[in-house]
Amino acid sequence: MFTNKGYSQVTYNAEAEKLLEIGRNLFYASVEDESKLDSAFLIFEKYQKEYPEYQGRATTYRGVLTALRGRHAFWVYSKYKLVKEGLKIMDEGISQSPNDLEALFVYGSTCYFMPGLFGRDDSAQNAFVKIIELLPQNIQNYNPAIMGNVIDFLIEHTELTNQQIARLTDMKKDLNLK
Repeated sequence: MFTNKGYSQVTYNAEAEKLLEIGRNLFYASVEDESKLDSAFLIFEKYQKEYPEYQGRATTYRGVLTALRGRHAFWVYSKYKLVKEGLKIMDEGISQSPNDLEALFVYGSTCYFMPGLFGRDDSAQNAFVKIIELLPQNIQNYNPAIMGNVIDFLIEHTELTNQQIARLTDMKKDLNLK
């Protein structure tokens, strides 16, 4: 998805990137496959321990994984409790690294798809607006195809002005995607 090169407060670390990539793959697999949750959670605990400079990102992922445990839980009370716990952990992660594009995207997209009873619509929109603010000075540090997908997601799922849409569209054109 993203690369650590895009997080300007730390230097690129190939080993951290490898571990993060494993975690991401398990994370995305766990959305549909509950059996991947524990492995993903362990990877992000390891990532956080070995690379404390990415604590906020790892905490955000762990929060989303906790919420996913709720999604996969059988009992309604367990679902609710785990999602609430996950949201609290996600909030902690974002407060630790409020300018981490990857953490913001995972946080925002999770809040966006959260049922309305959790009241996270504003959290999603705020994360998306923050991403839009940070993109111009950071977009070149990330995989262009992924950034194109992020921009498409933002245009489709964020309440934007015409000026913001035009700005995002121009950024996507600058990525020179085929």
